[in-house]
Amino acid sequence: MATQLQTSSTSTDQTGRLKAALEPAESHQSDLMLTKLIERGFVVPDSIDPDMAPELYAEVLCGKPIAAMRRVFENLRLGRYERYRSFLPKPAELSAMIDEAARHDREMLVLERERQKAVEERRRLTRQMSEEERERRRKKAAAVRAMLAKAAAARMVKEETDER
Repeated sequence: MATQLQTSSTSTDQTGRLKAALEPAESHQSDLMLTKLIERGFVVPDSIDPDMAPELYAEVLCGKPIAAMRRVFENLRLGRYERYRSFLPKPAELSAMIDEAARHDREMLVLERERQKAVEERRRLTRQMSEEERERRRKKAAAVRAMLAKAAAARMVKEETDER
């Protein structure tokens, strides 16, 4: 029972972390990340007016998931995107990069929810089983294991005989 509570708690924590990762960033958070990259030497592309850059980037970053945005900005800072080692991606490219990173978080949240449903379904079905049914199933499983062990032993004896 303690394991079930621990699993449920851990599962709830994981779901909470995944939901938090998908929360939209506030405008000041995206501005800070963009400013840090510019301070580290990243250049705004020539096709973008430097005076309009903050507004253009703020427009596409508005409402993007914070965790995905942090990952993309960190990867940019560390030079993990070969195309963008010295200049910022255009706003639309940056938006697409963040969307791609957020897709993983969304998929993980869906998987975690499906896993939670399966655990709850398993728990519900287990609770409905009577003690007699559990005992009957244990005996049946033990009989199957014994039968498999006997078959494996017979096979080994036959293989040893064939080798001689």
